[in-house]
Amino acid sequence: MKVSLFCNAGMSTSLVASKLKKAYLERGIMNEVEAFDFSALQEEAEESDVIILGPQIAWALDDVTKDYPEKKVIQLTLAEFGSMDGEKILERVEKEFN
Repeated sequence: MKVSLFCNAGMSTSLVASKLKKAYLERGIMNEVEAFDFSALQEEAEESDVIILGPQIAWALDDVTKDYPEKKVIQLTLAEFGSMDGEKILERVEKEFN
């Protein structure tokens, strides 16, 4: 499964992505997890199974959900994003799939 995280510039999101990837690895799950600038959404979305939006781009949730109905689109809260807790974000992703 490919999980793509998007925010304004991709910098803080790369930290979240690395924490999420580590949480998956600790569970023995080899998912691809990458962070991108929001401008890369069209290029990356088709290859993604899960699209995670940072709180900085909360305004885009409705459009992204409409444009990619076959994808699981998740909007992180400010608290989730700010925690930089890969395990909590992994649990949120799993919750969205169930």
